[in-house]
Amino acid sequence: MPVINGAADYSDLMLRFRRAYHRADAELLAEVLGDGFEWHNHWFSVDAPNSTGQVLTSLDELIVELERRKEHWTDVWFEGMVEHYSPGLVTQTFTISGKDDGVPFERGAVDLYTVTEDEKIVKKDTYWKYAAG
Repeated sequence: MPVINGAADYSDLMLRFRRAYHRADAELLAEVLGDGFEWHNHWFSVDAPNSTGQVLTSLDELIVELERRKEHWTDVWFEGMVEHYSPGLVTQTFTISGKDDGVPFERGAVDLYTVTEDEKIVKKDTYWKYAAG
């Protein structure tokens, strides 16, 4: 684990993760994800936007979800992202907005990333909350 001024620093790992995630690049994601990766995801239907939860349990399932979003989500905007690092954990907060099949959404989000000693992300827990009425 990289340490700066006595604190964990996963800034490089998270930069690489965000780039790979944004591109839905399986090869780049494989470089930052550890064995047994899971994404405990929010999930909602545009018809009933209450979080139901969904667990993605592999890189392949992650790619399918990212490709689904590319197909259905438009005008997506992330705002105010802040990351905090502690040994084995990254906490990320932000607001996300956009349209899902033309239906606007805006949510406050918290992502918790579990990181192994060899700097691989093995779990992503996502929590969404309505950000606007």
